[in-house]
Amino acid sequence: MNFDAVVVAGGRGSRLGGEPKPLLVHRGKTLLEHSLEALAEATRIAVVGPPELSAAVSRFAAAADPRQLILLTREHPAFGGPAAAVAAGLHALAEDTGAANASGESDDLEPEARGESPLTVVLAADLLDPGPAVAGVVAAARSGFDAGSAWVPVDATGRLQPLSCAVATDALRAAVGAAEAGSGGLAHSSMMLLLAKVHIVRLALDGIEFNDVDTWADAGRHGIGRPERNERPADGTASGGTRGGTAGTGTVG
Repeated sequence: MNFDAVVVAGGRGSRLGGEPKPLLVHRGKTLLEHSLEALAEATRIAVVGPPELSAAVSRFAAAADPRQLILLTREHPAFGGPAAAVAAGLHALAEDTGAANASGESDDLEPEARGESPLTVVLAADLLDPGPAVAGVVAAARSGFDAGSAWVPVDATGRLQPLSCAVATDALRAAVGAAEAGSGGLAHSSMMLLLAKVHIVRLALDGIEFNDVDTWADAGRHGIGRPERNERPADGTASGGTRGGTAGTGTVG
């Protein structure tokens, strides 16, 4: 079973003095690049975050499978939270592949017929070692797929980790559509709230940690130093549709 992915990478990094967490370097690569590597099997990836991420996205794309589609887009409003980021990622993927149908005629088609994978992984871009969690949720979803479910891992404390989950694409699209049509919208909403009406399959993934970086103290414990300077695209724009091995610019979404 193929899967697409949305990487949530648009936080303010307020407890890091505004430093973009996805661009922190751990073991020689940015946290964003670690996330992208964990998604190497994804058919399409939408990274949702600021234009500063375009250099890291382009580096990954240059070495990726040329058949893999990689996008950089932005949530609306900027810094609008995880639910808004997931919605932006889904819309960007649909727009790029032509799956979006203004007449709504595509809504009754299977995901593959719309140019989508039946499964979508949602992943935060500030995890130190996201690979095992991605492998675990994808394996669980593939072994017991249900079009109305989300597979959400539980950490050692029993807390759900919805920013390391897999969701049936149809269920995720329906949840986004319902939230966008509601009075509250998606801005500053959580991933768990977005999944409130989706059947949650709780996964106990033994031995897998969900360490992330929220403060410089967290960073220091994992050998991450303060960068001297972030890479920023010269023109200040985000990357658009990028196939592995190629580069492209422009804004999406």
